[in-house]
Amino acid sequence: MLFRSMKALLLSTSLISAHSAYAIEENINSKPIFIAGSTTVTELLVDIKDDLSQEFGNSIQIRPMGSDKGIKAIADNVIDIGTSSRYLTKEEQQRWPFLRQIIIAQDAIAFFVNKNLNITELTTKKLSEIYQGKLNKWSAVSPYTPELSTKNDEILLFSKGTSHGSFDVFLEYLNLDYIQEPGSNYIRLKMAGNRGLFSEQKVELYDQFNQALGIVQRIPNAIAYDSYGAISKLENDRRINKVTLLEIDGVSPSVESIQNGDYAFVRPLVLIVNTQSPRSKKIGDKLAVIIKSTKLQQKMLEFGYLPVKQ
Repeated sequence: MLFRSMKALLLSTSLISAHSAYAIEENINSKPIFIAGSTTVTELLVDIKDDLSQEFGNSIQIRPMGSDKGIKAIADNVIDIGTSSRYLTKEEQQRWPFLRQIIIAQDAIAFFVNKNLNITELTTKKLSEIYQGKLNKWSAVSPYTPELSTKNDEILLFSKGTSHGSFDVFLEYLNLDYIQEPGSNYIRLKMAGNRGLFSEQKVELYDQFNQALGIVQRIPNAIAYDSYGAISKLENDRRINKVTLLEIDGVSPSVESIQNGDYAFVRPLVLIVNTQSPRSKKIGDKLAVIIKSTKLQQKMLEFGYLPVKQ
C-alpha cells in the first residue's frame, strides 16, 4: 500500500513538473516578446528583428526609452528583456542583484559637427573644454574654421538625454558632472568633483540619433554625439554628407579602432535579464545563443557594431 502511495505521489509530481515546464514554454509564445531600454541597443535589435522573430517563432516588440528606464523596467518585471548601453552601476547591482547582464556587442559614441565648420578633429581636452563652456567660439577651436558671423561662431551644445547610457559614457570620458533645472530640457556642465562652478552655457538634450543628426544639419554651429553604429549605417546616405564625423585625439571611430582600443569612447551593448522571472530567464538564455550565432555576428559587424562572443 505504501509503495502504491509513493508511486502515485511520484507520478503526480512528475505530471505537475511537466505541466509547469510546458506552462513556461507556453507563456513565452502566448504573447509578444517585449524588449525595451537603450536607444542604441534597440536600434541594433530592430536591424535583426526578423531573424529573432523567426528563431523564436513569435513576434517581438522593441521600444527605445533609454538605458536607465530599461533597467528599471526589467527590474520591476514589466518587460521581458531590458537593454542598456552601459554596465549596471554598483548601486544598481546592489539594489537588483537578480539582474543578469549579457554583453552582445561594443559600440562607440562619435561626435559630429556641420561640414561648413571645416573641422575634422578635436582632442579630448578640447572636447571637455567645449562642453564646459571654456571654449565657446569655433574660431578659438580651430585655425581652419572659415570666417563666421558672430552668431554662427558661437558654439551651440547638444547632448543625449540624461537617462541614456550614451550620456553616462560621455560624462565618464570627458570627466564631467552636470546639473539640470527641474522641468527643463537643458543641463549645465563642469569638471567632475566639488571644485569649480557649473558653466553658464546651456546644453540642450535630445533622445534619438535622428534628432541629433537633424540638429547638426540645420544648425551650422552645433555639436552633438551619438552611436557610431547608428551613424555608420548612413555611410552612403546624403543626410550624413552634411556632417563631419570627428577624429578624437587623431583617431577616427571605426570597427577596427574600437577593436584594437585606439578609439577611447567605447561602451558595451547589454541585454538585461530578470533571473527571478522564468519567462525573462528563458528568453534571455535563448537570445544569448541566437545573437551569438555566426549569421547574426556577421550582420552586427556589417551594421558597424563589434560583436562580442563571450
